[in-house]
Amino acid sequence: MVIDAHSHLADPQLCERIGITLPGNMLNPEALLEEQCRSGVTMSVVSGPRILEGGLKAGLDPATVMRSYHDHIASLVAAEPRHLSALGIAYPMGDKVVLTEMERAVKELGLRGFLVVPRYGDEFLDSPRALEFFRLCEELDAVVFVHSSDGCLASEYMKENRLVELVGRPNEMTIVAVRLIMAGHMERFPGLKLLFARLGGAITMYAGRIENGWQTRHSRSDGVPPWGPDNLEESFMNSLRRIHVDTQTFHPPAIRCAVDTLGHNRVLFGSDFPPVPRPLSLSIEDVRRSDISTQAADAVLGSNAQRLFGLTI
Repeated sequence: MVIDAHSHLADPQLCERIGITLPGNMLNPEALLEEQCRSGVTMSVVSGPRILEGGLKAGLDPATVMRSYHDHIASLVAAEPRHLSALGIAYPMGDKVVLTEMERAVKELGLRGFLVVPRYGDEFLDSPRALEFFRLCEELDAVVFVHSSDGCLASEYMKENRLVELVGRPNEMTIVAVRLIMAGHMERFPGLKLLFARLGGAITMYAGRIENGWQTRHSRSDGVPPWGPDNLEESFMNSLRRIHVDTQTFHPPAIRCAVDTLGHNRVLFGSDFPPVPRPLSLSIEDVRRSDISTQAADAVLGSNAQRLFGLTI
């Protein structure tokens, strides 16, 4: 059993209405189903990046955009329930209408959670305005999938060689992962299912450095800035090991680092296909080549996603 936690499909009509252009394979469910068959992927958990952000930029009501996407993606799942499951989209700083649509998406349409991005304008996900969003996700047992936005911080220095895509977005993922943990969200919401795309950026590679900073946060007297809010009752590492990450990195040693740091039950297979034009079989091979045990690889490739998303296969 192989479950891909990081795959994307969108509604062509909604994209046209919003005024965004997405790669063609994100608008073609048949292409995804064919690639599943070629590569031996049992199911893909599909989601819709860029859509809500595009709607906000176009001045559209976020709940209206959410409702349209939710109805479309739920219809795709209903047509292929053995091969597709889906996440909705949400605006974490939204009003009660947004929260009501989130409830409908989960309770009536059977969506498994919501895709969000690290920040909306200058407001990161750890904003106090997003607390009701996280509280509702915990109550609904809905996965919060943190996916990169179109741009990133410091994008003005990454205009060549696709550095926004290759470096900037993973760096921003690292920042939001640390901010959410340091804000105390994994302690405040102990049942929260938080999944970061792209291995959470470099969060697992920086884990020891961040933990050391947390351990010594009040012992430095050599001119370093003050620590600031101290929101954790337990250690940084304790909260870190409550998050989940996906394997979309194309680098087996990085997958091994994530497994070693978080435990194999916290790492999920993710390909980013579509739109990334790379055969699913190669992304599966990345996991197999990461020098983790067969038991761990099987969990990463399938059973972890089955548990996290509550899938029946």
